[in-house]
Amino acid sequence: MNDTFYELLVKKNKPDSSAIIMSAINIIAIVCMLVLTLYTQFAMILVIALGFVFYYLVYPKLSVEYEYSLLNADLTVDAVYNKTKRKNILTMDIKTLETAFPTSSPKMNGQRNGKRIDCSTGDMTSSYCLIFPNSGENILLFITPDTHMLDMLKRVSPRAFM
Repeated sequence: MNDTFYELLVKKNKPDSSAIIMSAINIIAIVCMLVLTLYTQFAMILVIALGFVFYYLVYPKLSVEYEYSLLNADLTVDAVYNKTKRKNILTMDIKTLETAFPTSSPKMNGQRNGKRIDCSTGDMTSSYCLIFPNSGENILLFITPDTHMLDMLKRVSPRAFM
């Protein structure tokens, strides 16, 4: 068996302001809850319900990691939210890869049309853009591979990296 398998987990960079914003939201929520407990219980129940919705829907989306799995010629990209919930973003055959280049490359200027899926760390100097055809339109997948994954991708689809 000549199966090749490689997994890579990269963490999406959060802007520095997100910690300040989250702290401010938490402080505002606590102050609102304390103030509303003095006035009405209905408003307190509403604030608690909104707090739970925020905690279960917004908080998990703040910490995102992407897992790239390469098995032979199949690339699977999963998003891991808050290290607890996993969602499959994309599964593609690398043999159908049209072209691949660094996002800092001048080739990126001509690539504007197509569906963009950003699964990179946010650092455009080390990210790559992979372009796949998919039912009449192109998919522009942005990933941040390490050197080993990049070598494996080049081995599977060498014409795309020229």
